[in-house]
Amino acid sequence: MENRILILDESVASRIAAGEVIERPASIVKELVENSLDAGAARISVELEQGGTGLIRVSDDGCGMGKEDLVLSLQRHATSKIKSLEDLDTMKTMGFRGEALPSIAAVSHFSLVARQRQDGQGWRAIAEGGVITELSAVGAPPGAEATAARLFYNTPARLKFLKSEATELSHAADVVTRFCLSHPQVSFRLTHNGREVIHRPACSDLRSSLASLLGPSFLDLLLPVSLSLPWVGIEGFVSKPESSRATRTQQYFFVNSRWVRSRILLRAAEDAYRGNIPPRRYPILVLLLEVDGKLLDVNVHPTKSEVRFAREGEAFQAVRRAISQALESSDLSVSGSLSIPRAARAPAEATPPAPADQALVTQATGAAPSAAAHVATQMTLPSLKKTISLTALGQLRGTYILAESADGLVVVNQHRAHERILFDALQRDSEPGQRSAGPERQALVAAPAIGLSHREAAAIEQHLDDLQGLGFEIEPFGPGSFRLRAVPQVLARLDAEQLFRDIAEELATSPHGDLRQLTPHERLLASVVCHSAIRAGQAMSEPEMQKLLDELSETEKPFTCPHGAPVIMTISNFELDRKFNR
Repeated sequence: MENRILILDESVASRIAAGEVIERPASIVKELVENSLDAGAARISVELEQGGTGLIRVSDDGCGMGKEDLVLSLQRHATSKIKSLEDLDTMKTMGFRGEALPSIAAVSHFSLVARQRQDGQGWRAIAEGGVITELSAVGAPPGAEATAARLFYNTPARLKFLKSEATELSHAADVVTRFCLSHPQVSFRLTHNGREVIHRPACSDLRSSLASLLGPSFLDLLLPVSLSLPWVGIEGFVSKPESSRATRTQQYFFVNSRWVRSRILLRAAEDAYRGNIPPRRYPILVLLLEVDGKLLDVNVHPTKSEVRFAREGEAFQAVRRAISQALESSDLSVSGSLSIPRAARAPAEATPPAPADQALVTQATGAAPSAAAHVATQMTLPSLKKTISLTALGQLRGTYILAESADGLVVVNQHRAHERILFDALQRDSEPGQRSAGPERQALVAAPAIGLSHREAAAIEQHLDDLQGLGFEIEPFGPGSFRLRAVPQVLARLDAEQLFRDIAEELATSPHGDLRQLTPHERLLASVVCHSAIRAGQAMSEPEMQKLLDELSETEKPFTCPHGAPVIMTISNFELDRKFNR
C-alpha cells in the first residue's frame, strides 16, 4: 500500500484546529469574552441555552469592526494583536493566535454582528462549518455580538463527550467568574435559558468584586496580599487558616489579567500555608500577578491557560513571600475549646482507608495490607459490645485513639468514629415519624447572608428540602446567597458558617463521591457529618476520648464509617503475647 502525503482539505484542517481550542461550550464563552475584553468593552453579556450546546451569545459595547475586518476575523491566523514574533514578548491582550473565531465557526452555526461607533450601520456575517454563507449590512448598536448555535452539529463524536446541561453551565459560569475577578472594572451578566445566573456590575477593585459576587461576609474570611518587586507585582486575597476549604475549587491565579494554571504558583501557596492548615484542607486564593512580558512565555498552550516563567524559582519565592507576609501580619489565634463527641470546631477528611491504617494492621497481623484490613475488621467484631468497656489509653499522631479492652489493644480512627456517631444521631432524628415536630434545632443568634459560588448555590437549592429535613433552617437571600438561621441540635457547637460553606462545596464538587451504595438521603447525611466530625491531627483530652468511645459503642454500626471505611481494629492479647514470645 502506497502512503502519500496529501494536503488536508480546509474543512478537515479547520475541524482539527477547532479540537485544540474548543473543548466544550465554556471554551467558546472564554474565547468570545476575551475578544470582547480586547475590544475595550465595559459591559459584556453572555446568554446560554441548553448549557451552551443549543446557543451561546456574547455581546459587548466594545470598539466593534468594519466590514473588511469582520470577514478577515473568520479566517485562520488573522489577528490585529500581533504583527511580528517580537510582539509576543510584550503581549498585553487576552487573545493573539487568530484561531478562536474560525475554530468556533467550524463546529457551529455561527453569526457575527459588529459596528464601529463612527459608522452609521453594522455588518453581519453568517458562517456554517467555517464557511461564510452570508454578508449583509444591518442596524446594530456599537460593539459586537457573536452567536454560536448547534455546537458540534457536524462533529457528533464530540457531542458524546459533553456532560449534562447543569455541568456544562457550571463550567461556563466558572469561566465568567474568573473574568469577574480579573477584570473588576467590567460589568458581566450571564443568563441561562432566560434566567440570570451571574450579574456583577462594574467595580472599583477586586475587593468590591468579591463582595458583589459572594457577599460582603465572604471578605471576613480573607486576608489582603500585596507585594511589589522590580519584576513582579502581586495583589489579591487569601483565606485565613481557619477558613480553608475541602477542595481547590476556590483557588485562582491570574498573570497579567489572564487566568492560568501553574504548578509553580500552586506549590508556592501550599508551602506558605504549611503548618497553618490541616492536611487535605486548601486555602482560598485569588492572586493577580503583573509580570514583565519579556519574562513570560504565554504561547505554551492553544487555550492560553498555561504560562511559563523565565524565573521560575523567583516566581515561587515571590508568591510564597507575599502569602507568608499576609499570614504573619494577621492575628491567627483561634479561641475556644474542643467539644467532643457531639461537635467539632473544624471539618475533616473523608477518605478511603489510609495507608497508615494498613501499615498498623500489617505490623499487628503480619498479613498483606489488603488481607490484613479484612482480618483486623473481623477480629474487631466480637470485641466492641455495649457490655464491654473500652478504656482510653492515649492518642497516636493526633489521629488514632488507643484503647484497652478485655480482648487486647483497640485502635480507633477518631474522625471516622465521630462520623459514625453523628451519622446515626442525624439519621435517627430525621427519620419520618421519629419526631412530630421534626429534628431538634439550635437557632443561631446571628444569621448573616452567606454568599456562595454559582455552583454551590445551585447545589444547596437542589438539596434545600432535604437539608431542612435534617434540621437546618436555610432561607434564600438573593442570587447566590442564603441565611442560615438554625442548625441541627447535634451540630450546635460547630462554626455554623464554615460548616455550611463546606457542605455546599462538597455537594457541588462531588455529589456522589464514594457513596453510591447509599440512598440519596444517606449520601446527604454522610456529606454533612464528613464536615462536622473532628479531624485527623486534632488533639483530644482523655475525657474527650473516653466519651467518644462510649458513644461509638452505642451506635448501630460501630465498625465502619458512613463511607464504608473501617473505624476500629483490634490487636488481640494472643497476637501481643506471640509477638513478645510469651
